[in-house]
Amino acid sequence: MMRLHAIFLAAVAVVAATLCCYTMTAKRITPEQQLQRRRRLSESPYTLLTSTDDHHWTWDIPSILSRAKKSSSSTQPLRVLLITTSLVEYDKGTRGTTHGFDRLKHVMLPPLVDSVTSMTSRGWQVDVYLILGYKVLAPHRRQLIIDALPPGVGLEVWEDAIPLHYKNSFNKDPKPDQAISNGDHALSRQHRYVLRDKLQFYDFFVGFEDDMRITADHVLEFLELSNDIHQLYGEALSSSSGQVVVNNGSSTQLPPPLANRHKPNDGASVGNDVINDPISVEHIQRLFPGLLRVEVLDRKSDHPLRKMGVLDNHRFMKEHPPSPNAFTAKDGQSLLDPTICCGENDPPRGKMTVHPKMEEVVMWETNIHATGVRKYPDPIGWVAAMPVEDRADVGSFWSGYTKEQPHLKRPRRLDETIGNQAGFMASRSQIEYFHSKACPGGFLPPFDSKHWKGDSLQRHSVEFWSGGFQLFGQCYLNRILPLEPRRFEKHLIYHVSNNKQRTAPAKKMIRVGDFYGQILTVKERAIKFAKEMWSIELT
Repeated sequence: MMRLHAIFLAAVAVVAATLCCYTMTAKRITPEQQLQRRRRLSESPYTLLTSTDDHHWTWDIPSILSRAKKSSSSTQPLRVLLITTSLVEYDKGTRGTTHGFDRLKHVMLPPLVDSVTSMTSRGWQVDVYLILGYKVLAPHRRQLIIDALPPGVGLEVWEDAIPLHYKNSFNKDPKPDQAISNGDHALSRQHRYVLRDKLQFYDFFVGFEDDMRITADHVLEFLELSNDIHQLYGEALSSSSGQVVVNNGSSTQLPPPLANRHKPNDGASVGNDVINDPISVEHIQRLFPGLLRVEVLDRKSDHPLRKMGVLDNHRFMKEHPPSPNAFTAKDGQSLLDPTICCGENDPPRGKMTVHPKMEEVVMWETNIHATGVRKYPDPIGWVAAMPVEDRADVGSFWSGYTKEQPHLKRPRRLDETIGNQAGFMASRSQIEYFHSKACPGGFLPPFDSKHWKGDSLQRHSVEFWSGGFQLFGQCYLNRILPLEPRRFEKHLIYHVSNNKQRTAPAKKMIRVGDFYGQILTVKERAIKFAKEMWSIELT
């Protein structure tokens, strides 16, 4: 088992900081072994572990998926590094939190334990890396974490990890008497240094903020969908046209050429009427599994969202009423299972809601007005297309598109609808692809190319580093969500702080079951559109 043993030094572009790290391991190694296993961040240039040409894109996904699905007695288990960033040990009382509330014990620890336990129970080898914004993690608090984690799980801690910078000095020199200050907004950037240092030691990486619950179910679904994308990619490479087409039963009838269809009114290269079009190698490379942050309504009697009609009359309900096909015929319950993302037994931990019902699971990071649908070739099929920067879009049937009003503007990279997911997961080859090809300026440090304009801390927020503004904007990745309910529910991730439901504007909140129903409504409209406009029968 590859354990964590190195004292970790991070080089920050603005200032150099000495970082104090500690390791808990189940096995002692010699200093010689330690040096052999460690690669310093100061080593330059960074050498990728694989070729970066197109034929090696996602090369490791089939093998990782196979190992992830093997029995717990496998001799070659999946190696996972779980990276968590946590700004404060005790809540400050801002953004719907309670001042002095033990965040480490009641917010960070429960989802961390759930994540690790779900993975080790499958036989995966898991290590934890904590990136902390506070000065010191006291020995007894460290022991609290160690005691809660399953046996054999490695723990490494980077304390006082907030990078330093000159505030408000973008594109200009700092004032002569200006002091450096903490860049709290960039704590989530620090996991990139950990990734670069540990990339060769693990197969899969999960990096999220401290209040997100990511379980083995999420990882397996991520790998399944990544493998589906990998399969399409191989088919496109072997095709004489460099494309894969959708097979509609016994027919492969294609829609008209894009040149004769809807013209985008923004920077996109495709229109808003892409439904079952062939997909090219280049566009397949942009596909990526998406995630949706959700919460479960608390059951306090004063909850504003539990008032009669508040969630029933959300925005875009009239334009896009949820399809009846998203609910059971017998009792009208959502087809989605809330326990996959949000299951919590009695007594509940922290601020989580015990035994959630699907009608209590809500979201706020995006909405149907910013969403599209598309039918991809098997094995993917119908998906929801999450918001993406216009120039990166590979195409979908936008919910707001009609032949009567073809010039309506589609929401793109907006704070309100981008779909912040508070982190990401990826395999080694996917991270290498981000760094070497997909992301201008690279995905990993030192962030010193011209793209960063001299200071990566000044220009970008936490949403850029962990929420998706880089990956799903600058890096051209298009997030997709499979519409089969057993798959869709595994793209929902629980925000266990459960505070957005009381701090975000009520007009942004929507039941996830209703959102899923709205997506199916858009799918049904796409099917109708294809039949009426192109005489193509889709299912």
